[in-house]
Amino acid sequence: MRQFTLFIFCILGAHLLGAQTNEVQFTFHHKVNGEELKVNETLFTIWNGKTMRIDRAEFYLSEISLIEQGGAKTTLSDQYILADASEPGKVWSIGNVNLDEIQGVEVHIGVDQAKNHLDPSTYQLGHPLGFQDPSMHWGWAAGYRFMAIEGYVDNNNDGIPESLFQYHNLGDNLYFTTSIDGEATAESGVLTVNIDVDYAKLFEGMTLIGNLIHHGSDAQNQQMLTNASTEKFLTIPVASALEDIVRNSLSLTATPNPAYGQITLAQNLDMPIDEVDLRVMNALGQVILNRQHVAARGQVQLELQGWESGTYFYGLFHAGRLIARNSFLVQ
Repeated sequence: MRQFTLFIFCILGAHLLGAQTNEVQFTFHHKVNGEELKVNETLFTIWNGKTMRIDRAEFYLSEISLIEQGGAKTTLSDQYILADASEPGKVWSIGNVNLDEIQGVEVHIGVDQAKNHLDPSTYQLGHPLGFQDPSMHWGWAAGYRFMAIEGYVDNNNDGIPESLFQYHNLGDNLYFTTSIDGEATAESGVLTVNIDVDYAKLFEGMTLIGNLIHHGSDAQNQQMLTNASTEKFLTIPVASALEDIVRNSLSLTATPNPAYGQITLAQNLDMPIDEVDLRVMNALGQVILNRQHVAARGQVQLELQGWESGTYFYGLFHAGRLIARNSFLVQ
């Protein structure tokens, strides 16, 4: 426990010694009923017990503000995100702020009216408001599809979704805002905002019978965007509890320890995840190694040539949150 306290102290020290400006990154964890969503694959039920499958799920966020403690807002001007469930793990870098921590975010679902009716050809390829495949632009008059949700629903109760549905929600009158409570703290110059997206929430109160093709801003389109704003479609997950970190840390080993020249870090996390990020810090709390996409169950070999003698702390992170930690000595 003393090592854990020192590890956390090093992280806090790094925050205090680091620059005040932090890069803001958004990551999205696409889910249904709290479980991972795999497009074209995951079957799930909605509020009325119907079984569904989602084959396309995209939506815009704009006019994004970070909420500080006390309620002050820092707005990231002219920043747009096109979240796509077919791109799990994608990181959106949307600017820099002089904030070390936030208490939530405020976002608008859709594209603001000032940009909604512009020509997507004026944007560079890859810009969220540029051309997309499949298209997210309906035309200059109607503007962008704020949200495109497609898939199949089981309406004959045989357990296999067979009825096609398409909800392409667009129109300035569907431009809704939502506030998302939750903490995020900068680490190593990056303020990562993790957003859980639960697509089952979009269908609250919707029966999905009759015509299931809705392109525009009719009552069904409006219901889905209202749900996106009010039914906890977007949430910021709570950070890992201390007892969870301590339990996960028991699965970490560093050999040999003390080490000279090379060390093997092994982990066998009992968690439903495949990858983690590995960060190694020295005794001053300075990050000297940051390796992404490390197997949650496996080994990592580090070459230690040129490393100074002393104690090093390392942590495993998932979705920007510390989930396990350990230390080793270099001679």
